[in-house]
Amino acid sequence: MPLQIIKSKIGNAEVFQIVECEIGFTLPSLLPDATQEKIKEIEWLKAPHINEDYSMNAVSQSFIVKLNNRLLVLDTCIGNDKIVEGAEDFTNMKLEYLEALETAGIDRTQVTDVFCSHLHFDHVGWNTYKQGGKWLPTFPNAKYHFAKGEYDYWKNESDNDPMKPIEDTSFKESVDPIVEAGLVNFIDVNTDLGDGFQVISTPGHTKSHVSLLVDAGKEKFILGGDMSHHQCQLANPDWAQTMDYDQKQSSETRRKVLTELNGTSTLFTCTHYTSPSFGKITKDANGKFVFNVVSKEIK
Repeated sequence: MPLQIIKSKIGNAEVFQIVECEIGFTLPSLLPDATQEKIKEIEWLKAPHINEDYSMNAVSQSFIVKLNNRLLVLDTCIGNDKIVEGAEDFTNMKLEYLEALETAGIDRTQVTDVFCSHLHFDHVGWNTYKQGGKWLPTFPNAKYHFAKGEYDYWKNESDNDPMKPIEDTSFKESVDPIVEAGLVNFIDVNTDLGDGFQVISTPGHTKSHVSLLVDAGKEKFILGGDMSHHQCQLANPDWAQTMDYDQKQSSETRRKVLTELNGTSTLFTCTHYTSPSFGKITKDANGKFVFNVVSKEIK
């Protein structure tokens, strides 16, 4: 089945979203504070981000940005033929991601950059694809940007992390082959990638989680990775995800970034936000953050 492709124009940037699959069914266990009763209290939160029964929607997707002769893919979903320990729904998937790239006019051999906000399995899957029993780089001419602290943590410090078994397999399938191919650019958590792409440190969900600030001329936008998993966490920054590396830090990061964005024209989104995915941040009369949806979609 063809995957959903969403195209937007933000400033001088063309932005594509390749939607791999729906993952909203995972959110009740990942965001236990976000009960349907509590979601109902967030007056600005509407469909399609929630359903009539106040359950949450979310997706696995990639953002692809064309800007200043760069073609950057941010977060590469779960991927096909991957083994996700304990998650049968995401294991050995057969989805038309590569076909969706072609339909969107994205030549994967022309991609200049792959940016992984962090190295969880659902953000690195299409780093590679399987051919002839081998894992090959999906974007063979790109620089793959990994935060050095993130990589080092999973390689050397994560023995007690509950994600360790999943990540060990994911690294073998989706990360190690990129390192072995010599395509990785290990970055600091605050790095200027040039041409309007600025790395910003947003730790908490993982040890060295990073987001991307894009200066597209007349407009700017932030691709926030898993800084939040659903818009409800913007109204309630203290609603941490159960698998956060440091829940207190993830909440502090959300509050810091939202405070900086409050009242500005900079657009904000995160990897798992259902479309329309972008919005501006303001505060309501009670001082709580509001996500004001801004659609930039080109039909």
